[in-house]
This record gives sequence, structure tokens and C-alpha cells, in this order.
Amino acid sequence: MSSEQAVGLDEGKHLVQRTHGYAVAEFAMVIPALLMVVAMSVSLIGLTVTQIKLESAAALGARIVGRGDPIPDSFRNALPEGTEIIVNPQNEVVEFTLKTKMNFSLAILTYPVELTASTRARLEPVFEEFG
Repeated sequence: MSSEQAVGLDEGKHLVQRTHGYAVAEFAMVIPALLMVVAMSVSLIGLTVTQIKLESAAALGARIVGRGDPIPDSFRNALPEGTEIIVNPQNEVVEFTLKTKMNFSLAILTYPVELTASTRARLEPVFEEFG
């Protein structure tokens, strides 16, 4: 036998490392952080999709108003709930703005975010029908 002995061990006893369960404990500590990252990602994706829809709808709305047509109900119904429509006619241009409020969620905390999309379109001349 060797004359070296580990500190705190008596002759004939072996050091036993117990690692059973550490992976489960570490995973249990990481789960809340993972869930928070997933929740934030889903919320950001939702905000991004809504912003893209607003940009597209603002361009379409500016074209509708630029032609001199009224805004149809189907257009209004396709917008997110609570969306405000602002039409600002200028000399030969109309500015069409959409504003809506959404919530950005961080686990149990929510932050209100205002999304805005604004576009301009040239006013088309209106001709009287020839009869």
C-alpha cells in the first residue's frame, strides 16, 4: 500500500463522489429563465407582426384616401382592435397614420407600447363624368 493518505480519510476508506441529481437541480434552476426568454420572444414577434400589418394597412389606406374614396368598413375591421385612424390632407398629398397600443410582456410584467405607421399618397384629381 501507498503511504500517502487523503486528508480526512482513514486507512481503507475511499472518497466517493455523489453527482446523482445535480443535472436535475441545475435544470430546475434554469427553467424560469428559459420561460422568460421564450415569453419575451413570443411577445416581440407579436409586436413585429402587428407593426408590419400596420405599415401595409397604412399604405393601402393612403391609396384609398388619395383616390378620394371613403374608407370601407372591411378595412377598419381588418385593423387591430383600438386602432386610431388619422387622415391629414395637405396641398396635393394626404398623410395617413395608424396608431394602436399593445402590451409587451415580461413574464408577469407588462409594458404598454404604442405602434405607429404613417404613409403619404398623392391626391388624385377627381374628374366629373361626362354625360
